[in-house]
Amino acid sequence: MTDHCGEVLPVSGGGVLVSQPEDQYPGGLDCQLTLSADSGKYIHIGVQSLSIDCDGDSLSVYRGGSVALFELLGSPICGTSSGSSQNTFTTQEGGYFSSTNKMTLHFVTDSSSASQGSGFKITYAAYKMSPCSSAEFRCSNSRCVSAELTCDSYDHCGDNSDETSCRDGSTSNLSTDKIVGIIVAAIIVVIFLATGLAYFMCVRRRDDSQSSKSPAVVYSTRQYRASQRM
Repeated sequence: MTDHCGEVLPVSGGGVLVSQPEDQYPGGLDCQLTLSADSGKYIHIGVQSLSIDCDGDSLSVYRGGSVALFELLGSPICGTSSGSSQNTFTTQEGGYFSSTNKMTLHFVTDSSSASQGSGFKITYAAYKMSPCSSAEFRCSNSRCVSAELTCDSYDHCGDNSDETSCRDGSTSNLSTDKIVGIIVAAIIVVIFLATGLAYFMCVRRRDDSQSSKSPAVVYSTRQYRASQRM
């Protein structure tokens, strides 16, 4: 995220976002990043891991494309997801859902030179409500997410149905468009091989036919011997 401060990140499907490329986040940060989906879609964010010092550092999630103009979703997030009973964090159940096609993240750290945390890792996904297209997966909560986001070990639906359905075998990892593409490619390969084989057999028959029609050459040993006597 720190590599994209002040930017707008287009969201067509979804992905994973980490706070910074380094092992620990730096002090003195005031970083905003807006996620923007296509018109008519919304954005879901899920916190996967967290290690943010609550003494002056936090991650805030805002509904919309601006920190100043739009509503803060829940409380600023800090703490750790390691399971420590003295330093845990709480997020909204199922993650954060926007009411528009934009959502803004605001990561703030103080200027302390003390050891910082490792930051955060979040998932984000664009979604719409059903009916879903052939390239989308229909979540149990009637949300539609990209079929490419299923079975990747992350909850993009908000109810984890894009992951649990893979384990019980009720859905495939491949979208309908991908399956159709594979079938079409297989048909093309079969046609190509059949055409090549037919051409090879035709050329072979033609060569065999020409070979059978060629006149036989007979050499007379009698004339050759007569000429030798002369």
